[in-house]
Amino acid sequence: MGYIEVENVSKSFKKRYVLKNVSFSLEKGKCYGFIGNNGSGKSMLLKSICGYIDIDSGVITVNGKRIVGGKKFIDNAGVLIESPQWLGGLTGFQNLKALADIQKLIDDKDILETLTLVGLIAEKDKKVRKYSLGMKQRLRIAQAIMENPTILILDEPFNGLDKGGVKEM
Repeated sequence: MGYIEVENVSKSFKKRYVLKNVSFSLEKGKCYGFIGNNGSGKSMLLKSICGYIDIDSGVITVNGKRIVGGKKFIDNAGVLIESPQWLGGLTGFQNLKALADIQKLIDDKDILETLTLVGLIAEKDKKVRKYSLGMKQRLRIAQAIMENPTILILDEPFNGLDKGGVKEM
């Protein structure tokens, strides 16, 4: 049995299936990627695994816990799906600090270490509204990894990064 189990999952909108009888098992400690055309359901699948949306049928379990859209979410996960809205008048550090203060799992030192890891330490005091697209993407990655989650779910994590940035990440 895998760490993430997706069994016969289907999701439709207006009688059009986005996911139809999708099944797979993912083992803990491994890295997986989903490849498909735009609109093929990759993001919808990731949102379903996180519990952000409800599925029409099937079962999703993560570490033995059944995920139910809108009711039971994935635990201890760093998630980057679509673009979070940053508070543009705050710095990168302040944005991450506001998020970290929700669960209080990390302190300022951990945030600074994460900013260093993603290459934003020199920009930590710059207002996010002045960040480039690539810098905002680095901040998104920082947000996903800063609390040292057990699971990382990253949807198009390299959007907006140049070749050097992709290699760094």
